[in-house]
Amino acid sequence: MHDSRKPTRLDLRHLRYALAVADAQGFRAAAELLNIAQPAISKAVKDTEVDLGFRIFDRSGPRVVPTPEGVVFLDDARQTVAQFERTIRASRQNAAGARGHIIVGYSALAASRQISEALDAFHRSIPGVQVEMHVMSTDNMLKNLKSGVIDLGFLLSHPTVGAPGIDQMPVWSSSIGIVTPAGEAPAGVKDLDGVPFVMGLRENWRSWRALLDSACDRANLSTVVVDEAWDVQVILQRVAERRGVTFFPLSMADSLPAALELALIDGLDAEATISMAWSTKADTSLLRQFRNHFPQLA
Repeated sequence: MHDSRKPTRLDLRHLRYALAVADAQGFRAAAELLNIAQPAISKAVKDTEVDLGFRIFDRSGPRVVPTPEGVVFLDDARQTVAQFERTIRASRQNAAGARGHIIVGYSALAASRQISEALDAFHRSIPGVQVEMHVMSTDNMLKNLKSGVIDLGFLLSHPTVGAPGIDQMPVWSSSIGIVTPAGEAPAGVKDLDGVPFVMGLRENWRSWRALLDSACDRANLSTVVVDEAWDVQVILQRVAERRGVTFFPLSMADSLPAALELALIDGLDAEATISMAWSTKADTSLLRQFRNHFPQLA
């Protein structure tokens, strides 16, 4: 039995090498990625496995894949490396006069005045804290929260959205309306029969598309999707070009170009709830202060 109390000789280099092998799905590809000799990375991973007392990777197939124990180790290693890099970056910023650093991911659908107003209040309350904002898909947001790449995320609440070790708190809700060229909003759902739609790619907008599917089913509306895109601005551009219409939360109305209109539509009973998410393993007093500026939705 492996002695868990035995001092380790591993360091961040061993973690980085193991993560590179996992990401590249092979030792040769990882060595090329890191620009080092393959024997060096193979020895480092082997030393890591000996130190841990289990195999990180199954090497029996055409591709190197993590063992069940390796999956757990790699998740923790990724978070450790990300936290180390965050600590170094934050320390340098603190030395330059900053009082803290928070990295926030957000879904494009979460862009709203609620975030802007709360950020302004937070900066007034705790000046000097740097807040980075990065738009990303929900799947990437959950992955980045688990690995420590980001501290907080704003995402669409849905039964399909979640991950172990990630807490969520609903912070606002918004009715869903129809986006059309200005002055061309339909009066009701019945007017949308046969109208072409431009939607977010289902693989990247899974929770949003699932929410809309349910809302359209309740409204007995069958949407004709003629175009899909990942980027919000591309979707809006195509609506402006009259290639189709789309659905967005009303909370995004302020961010729309003047040529477009976002309006409620009779017969569509749909609401989007935005939640703030964070890792329970990486919570801090600064993050709790940040969250306090977003009252929990009743």
